[in-house]
Amino acid sequence: MATTPEADPLGTARRRALAVATGRYRHDELPDLDSPAQDAEIARRILGNPAIGDFSPFTVLLNNDVHTLTNQVYDFFHTAETDEFLFAYFSCHGRRDSDGRLYLAAIDTEPGRLPPTAIAADDIRDWVDNCRARSVVVVLDCCHAGAFGGEPKQRSMRDRVVLLTAGATELAHEGSSGKAKATPSAFARAFFEGLETGLADRNLDGAISVREAFDYANGQLANSEIKQHPQMRANVVGDLVLCRTPPNPGRLSRDLESLVRNGFPAARLLAVEQLAQWLGSAEPAQARTAEATLVDLAADPDEHVAAAAGRVLNNQQPVLVSAGARPAGAEPDPNWYARAVFYEVRVRTFRDSNGDGVGDLPGLVKQLDYLRWLGVDCLLLTPIYDSPLHDDGYDISDFTSVHPDLGTVGDLVELLDQAHARGIRVVLDVVLNHTSTAHDWFQKSRTDPTGPYGDFYVWQDTDEGYTDASMLGEDQEDVRWTFDRARRQYYWHRFADHEPDLNFDNPAVQDAMIAALRSWLDLGVDGFRLLTAPYLFERDGTPCEGLGETHEYLAAVRREIDKNYRERVLIAWADRWPSDAVEYFGNDPANPECHVVLYSSLMPRVFLSIRQENHEAISAVLAESRGVPENCQWGIFLRNGDEMTLDLVDPDERRYLLREYAPLRRMHNSRGIRRRLAPLHNGKPDQLGFCIALLLSLPGAPILYYGDEIGMGENLSLPGTAAIRTPMQWSSDRAGGFSDAEYEELASPVVLDSIYGYQSINVESQLRQPTSLLRTVRQLIEIRRHSPALTTGSFRQLDSDNPAIWCYVRTSPTEEIVCVANFSGYPQATQLDLSRFAGRYPVEVTGGVRFPDVRADTPYQVTLSGNRFYWLRMVEHEKDQGGQSEIPD
Repeated sequence: MATTPEADPLGTARRRALAVATGRYRHDELPDLDSPAQDAEIARRILGNPAIGDFSPFTVLLNNDVHTLTNQVYDFFHTAETDEFLFAYFSCHGRRDSDGRLYLAAIDTEPGRLPPTAIAADDIRDWVDNCRARSVVVVLDCCHAGAFGGEPKQRSMRDRVVLLTAGATELAHEGSSGKAKATPSAFARAFFEGLETGLADRNLDGAISVREAFDYANGQLANSEIKQHPQMRANVVGDLVLCRTPPNPGRLSRDLESLVRNGFPAARLLAVEQLAQWLGSAEPAQARTAEATLVDLAADPDEHVAAAAGRVLNNQQPVLVSAGARPAGAEPDPNWYARAVFYEVRVRTFRDSNGDGVGDLPGLVKQLDYLRWLGVDCLLLTPIYDSPLHDDGYDISDFTSVHPDLGTVGDLVELLDQAHARGIRVVLDVVLNHTSTAHDWFQKSRTDPTGPYGDFYVWQDTDEGYTDASMLGEDQEDVRWTFDRARRQYYWHRFADHEPDLNFDNPAVQDAMIAALRSWLDLGVDGFRLLTAPYLFERDGTPCEGLGETHEYLAAVRREIDKNYRERVLIAWADRWPSDAVEYFGNDPANPECHVVLYSSLMPRVFLSIRQENHEAISAVLAESRGVPENCQWGIFLRNGDEMTLDLVDPDERRYLLREYAPLRRMHNSRGIRRRLAPLHNGKPDQLGFCIALLLSLPGAPILYYGDEIGMGENLSLPGTAAIRTPMQWSSDRAGGFSDAEYEELASPVVLDSIYGYQSINVESQLRQPTSLLRTVRQLIEIRRHSPALTTGSFRQLDSDNPAIWCYVRTSPTEEIVCVANFSGYPQATQLDLSRFAGRYPVEVTGGVRFPDVRADTPYQVTLSGNRFYWLRMVEHEKDQGGQSEIPD
């Protein structure tokens, strides 16, 4: 039987390249450069090689005048055909005019007369935008390259990428000087090294994408002493392949190499497991590399690593010691999540450790002591996987690797070890129902329909079907099917067209997703928040959400967890009314699903009650909530990194919330209100403290969104949810202490306004203020931590004769706490029936104030100031120990 040959990763497009290298200059202010000629030569040698880049012709323009260059470069782009892939590399001096616009120098450039004597970067941008070629990649290797204006435009499925080798205010460094030893520039040397050696091929798929090549070069520069921060600006469909990977079967992948060299034994143990698979490879070079690496690991100073490597070399099955999920010194605690305070972190904007403007895992490690001080029990990391970042990382291109901007798998292992040593667990977000179009699964599915990945996605010949399914995503148009020009079929997507839905009717997809989860659990990850959990299967005539098959699969995931990974947690994100959301705990005790389910419908009702000064909106929804199964818990939150959803309120409530909390059009979109907690309450400390007190006293595991503990604001000039995903504000130092990078190089602009800007709102200043919001949040978390009633106690509402005052009781076998909350901004009083507590007296636990005794025959009068709350511990006289909860310093 004939076999189908492996598809060429370069495809069928014609490939042309141009290198513009100017190293000689007539003007005294422009010193000659040795690297441009070397840059052009290495580019031609590697990308012009038919076995690697196959760009032909590869034209080199060396030391030309501006008139010649302008005409040649214009013609290069202007004469392109629609099926072509163009690559252009510019290596020369970069100069900026008085308005900051970038120009590329020619041999006859005069610095005082840039417009007529140099090529304007704006012209290159326009030529690229108007070019007919399917794919265009441009590299500007010059000083101030980051001053290149704007983003490349994407039209009619055309791919456009611009690589800028330095920031707008940075120099692009040359290589070694002198004719006898001239070398390519710092960026060119790293960039083309990754192509020629194949080291840039992170996923070992036989092809190097533009993203992989850039990430490799960026990583090499970051690990050097060169202060140069490249940028990649892209509009692409999928992942754009630049060249083939040169044969080198014995090379370790970047992630595997990082595990081998990692300082933590758990990471090196995982390396042993992966090398064991290499050892049996039919490829001799790969087997030799594995054996040599295992020999080194057999001499590892950690006895577990050395023993595991020795067993593999002696043809024995290695006994690996998993990076235990349980924090150091902790007793077994299978239900830890029921009492935990979760802290949602967007790593990209939390703390930058290396000055590249992007938050990363090592930066998060540096802030663990702060999080432990705050009282955080578990970190909840939004997606950290490899991704083209069209949807902030929710468009995953590899479920088993870390995005290189954020670090490596080894960096994650270090985070796990350091967090666990401080008693903090780590849970990862994972998107279940879709991938990025750049994922290797999708690329193989679209190019090889009969291959092993051909049925990994939902394909059909027409764009009809599943018409009752709602569309999801930010301002998503009502387009469910997108035509793929390679496969000549339509694929189904519930979110954006670059996020195709996986076909969970295919058992191989189900197994592949569980395998991806297992790879992280083996490292010691403490669980997952399952994003898009309701949307795994599709059936015509249904909303295609929460189907029986979906619950069966979630139960299968849970069985895997319970069987092989103790004390891990599954959290379901299901934006549903409580009566529907509760199904994600599992309806059959013999087949449980998720340990925690997010209580999404609670969030908007907190805001309704506060603005209406009436507890009815929130008390009513809690009255309708069913109890959760044993060993399960709701996940409750006030805000997170998405819009405040308005899908779970009626039309009148929706209009009210928009009018009160988002009166300006830019404050909301079709999904909801895109504002942070503090601005929603106009920055009022009393209301913010009141909201946190509700969050920490209602039944459920509270989830804090990073920055809400200090009252951070949003940046409404940014699009979509980027407005509420700005850098964490650590201090009043430059960029809020988030990064040492230049402003234009930050992953997201910092908030600069006078009310919520980092100069006014930051961790450092609030640590110095005894009554700051940060101090209040920490105090409330500590009280909750030591209160069985507030963590896992039962919940019962009490009647109040004042609609502005809400009262409820949290009860455990050892204590009872009466919570009283005034939703009005003005002082209010109420009478409560506390007769069941007759003979006891309340103690307000946040301040230790003792209230009068409760009498059986008299209503209990309580008066609260505006937006005030009381947590009243009911104390029997013989058990009085001074009235105040025991809270450690």
